[in-house]
Amino acid sequence: MAQQTFDAWVKKQSYKPTDKITNWQKLTSPYLLNKYVTWGEVYAAAGLDGPVSNKTKKESTTTTVRTEPEPEFKTPEQIKRDIANAREDIKYAQYTLTQIETRKGIDSPEYKAKADEIARIQKTIKETASLYKEASKQSNKVSVTNQLALAEEDLKRAKASGDAKAIQDATNAFAQARNAAVKAGVKAPSGALLGAEQAGGVVGTTITPEGKPVSPTPTPTGVKGSATSGGKKIVKDKVVAGPTDEEQRVAALDVAATDFSLPETIFKNVPSLNRILKQYVDENWTEAKLRKAIRDDNWYRKNSAEIKARYVQKFNYDDLVATGQANGSTDYEMQISKIERQLAKRAAEIGSSAANDPASLRKAAENLYITNRSEDTTYIDDFLAASIKSVAGMIGGKVTQGYSGEALTNYNKLVDAARSNGFQVSDIIPGGANEAQVLQGIASGKIDINRVVADARKLAAQGQPQYVRDLLAQGYNLDQVFKPYRQTMATVLDIGDPDQIDLNDPLLRSAITDKGDMNLYDFKKALRADNRWQYTEQAKADVSQAAYNVLKDFGFQG
Repeated sequence: MAQQTFDAWVKKQSYKPTDKITNWQKLTSPYLLNKYVTWGEVYAAAGLDGPVSNKTKKESTTTTVRTEPEPEFKTPEQIKRDIANAREDIKYAQYTLTQIETRKGIDSPEYKAKADEIARIQKTIKETASLYKEASKQSNKVSVTNQLALAEEDLKRAKASGDAKAIQDATNAFAQARNAAVKAGVKAPSGALLGAEQAGGVVGTTITPEGKPVSPTPTPTGVKGSATSGGKKIVKDKVVAGPTDEEQRVAALDVAATDFSLPETIFKNVPSLNRILKQYVDENWTEAKLRKAIRDDNWYRKNSAEIKARYVQKFNYDDLVATGQANGSTDYEMQISKIERQLAKRAAEIGSSAANDPASLRKAAENLYITNRSEDTTYIDDFLAASIKSVAGMIGGKVTQGYSGEALTNYNKLVDAARSNGFQVSDIIPGGANEAQVLQGIASGKIDINRVVADARKLAAQGQPQYVRDLLAQGYNLDQVFKPYRQTMATVLDIGDPDQIDLNDPLLRSAITDKGDMNLYDFKKALRADNRWQYTEQAKADVSQAAYNVLKDFGFQG
């Protein structure tokens, strides 16, 4: 019968004998074709010289000598392995799809082709899962049939021995085997060996040595209708063999993987889905209820297929870490390492102290990978900017404190804007913030440094003559407006650096009023009248010369 089944299946194939058998064809075949390379070898195994679909009736009966035994029909375990391999193919295909989307977009031919490939694999997995269920049923039928035959022989031997206890034990065992056979769809023998009660399927009924049943064991207290107990179902006071908890769990995971592309590791690590799996087993949910619960789950609904796939990568990596097998070769590890390097480089560029905190960078890299935001530069800058601060350093054995990278450049701009308009940095930064917060805002794009500088000029314009206000409005700084007077003031008062003169100096401010700007000659005269002038070298020289002239006038000098 098995050979006729294989021959019938082969006759339905239309591939050329020279065609190579693809992995896809091996997956969808009900027979193990791994040892064959071409379809010609498959036809030969069935005693055929090629496909029969395009031959005449006479030609189709032509056979060749069988060259080797037919392949085995796939066992449930082999089909399950095929499904697992196909699911791994989907994971890789989904990852590739994401890369194509990033590089070429969802409208590209490559994206559509890969999406179609994923759809085909998912469809095949669903079809193969049905094949697995059918093969499991057939395998179970074979198993229960063998168990029933053994139980029947044991019962016959027990009755022949006349041992009452042996007859009771064998009768109970036979009843259990018979119930299992009926549940599996196997035609079981009549209940003649058991008696009326046992033939009805009640397990646990005591049989007398004469073969007569006594009262059946009552249904456990509190169990009515349909329930489960220890891997058995109690239906209307009858106990029949049912799926074990592990079998139910495997069935649920098959549904999740086939219909939702969710592997076991997701249920292991996501609490809400783990609870759903437990409820399915404990409360004997239907598959329809399981599907609905998964679709309604918050974690499942809020995470895209790409993010779910990334969680799978992470959880698989965590398992490798737990078993000491993580060695940096997985895609997850390589992706995280790549993101870490990108973060460290960007942190150094903007002056974030996160560059010096590997633990924080690792955690950030994992978060960016899982949320699929590793290419979101705005999000990354926001994260890194929060760690911008003045950090300690060491130069020549002395401790220093300051900023770095772009933060240092922006800080210098703030200092220059403040000093150029007669302020301290704290005077010009936006209300309530400190300099570090302003630099963080500039790095994240929330604060425009050009606006801060412009506002410093507006602040400096308050109380100034109209002429000064106009210049400040045009983009000049206060130090540029008063530059000629500062230089003159530095020269007359023997001040080495004009920038040391405070822009708020009353004498300096008197150079420009609403009446107009003072000419430099008059400004010099005003400077010589200032108390500070008397301490200058020029003042001392003038005093000495005046004294000399007095003495000379009185004839004390030649």
